[in-house]
Amino acid sequence: MKKLIFVLFAVTALLVSCSKEDAPTFTNEDGIVLNNNSAELSKYIKIINEPLVLKGGLKSGPIFTLVAEAESPTINGIKTSASYVHRRYQKVYVTYHIRGTEYGGAIRVFDISDPVNPTIVSEMDFARIDINACDINEGGSALYLAGSHKAKGAVVLKLAIDANGVITSTPADVTLLKVGDAFSANGIIQGDDFIHVSAGNSVGGVYVYNRTSLIYSNSDLYSGAKFVTANGRTSGKKLVSLQVEPTTNDAALHVYTIGSFASTLNILPIGNIIHQNVEPENADFGKATLFMRPDDNICYVSMGMNGMKAVDISTSSLVYESPMGMITYGNTNAVSADANYIYMANGAQGLYIAQPPASGTEVEIIGIWDEEKYPGSANHVYSDGSYIFLAKGVEGGLKIIKQE
Repeated sequence: MKKLIFVLFAVTALLVSCSKEDAPTFTNEDGIVLNNNSAELSKYIKIINEPLVLKGGLKSGPIFTLVAEAESPTINGIKTSASYVHRRYQKVYVTYHIRGTEYGGAIRVFDISDPVNPTIVSEMDFARIDINACDINEGGSALYLAGSHKAKGAVVLKLAIDANGVITSTPADVTLLKVGDAFSANGIIQGDDFIHVSAGNSVGGVYVYNRTSLIYSNSDLYSGAKFVTANGRTSGKKLVSLQVEPTTNDAALHVYTIGSFASTLNILPIGNIIHQNVEPENADFGKATLFMRPDDNICYVSMGMNGMKAVDISTSSLVYESPMGMITYGNTNAVSADANYIYMANGAQGLYIAQPPASGTEVEIIGIWDEEKYPGSANHVYSDGSYIFLAKGVEGGLKIIKQE
């Protein structure tokens, strides 16, 4: 299992490890491959342009169109799962990893400037690193990846990108930073002059590094750190991390202020996060993620078999929650929200689309997308009000959906 492999490495690493304050190393890992041939990469995209067949919702409502889908990369002969989606202007950045005991991942850059004909403009593959999440610096010149390295455990990688989103770092130029003693980095976001990284499971926490040099700045250490998000990138905005205590499954939100990470502002208990129907070797890898809109205090939390909750971090009050009994055999892996709707990536149960309630806290499900001809577990979802990007498992890849 990945965790056991890392534990054995960590015991050895105690004899040779450097302090967290050391500068990052530069590496040319075997198996790092860069491909900027857009014509070749775009062959993995299939244009579809057909309406989603929704079930379980209202008789009339919004129209959603499946514009295209993109097959996931194959690393080490194994098809990867799409794990995370990030959009910046007309580019969409998608991360991939291999579930189970094997390692390998990728980052792909999609160009959606022509919304009916998306293309892939850049890809970097990693033979020994799962890539779990990504972010871009405020200026748009650096791409940060959070991952799990077969030998080093939790890592951050920094790549240079140009104005078109194309990766310009060669494999030898990739900056690799080991994150504490954790075995997996699962969330990353840039704010002010720093990047903030969540890493766990039995050891870890939130680590803060200079966004340019990647030199260690600060940390808040605790077990079960699962993800990190923010409601802005400037000093004074709020940063939120998710903790799921490994032995009890008790979950809490840790709230900080970007730019002054000296102490936690608040810790908000939110109940239990448990993942069901997960293979034993993947029991510690269930996705639990957060989402916040810019300048909003509502933090959406994916709760596994317990669905979704949204909490106002300024008042500690529950704002929204999924209907009781929504999850039967799947898990809510990710949540996104725009001005109109709330989207839940519910694993084996597909994509659920909801709207805020007229009263109370329970959201209203207006449609479920889970067509058999489009298989794959719903792992992550992101919406910007015009498009929805759904990251699915091995069979599904990336789905690009237009909201009419």
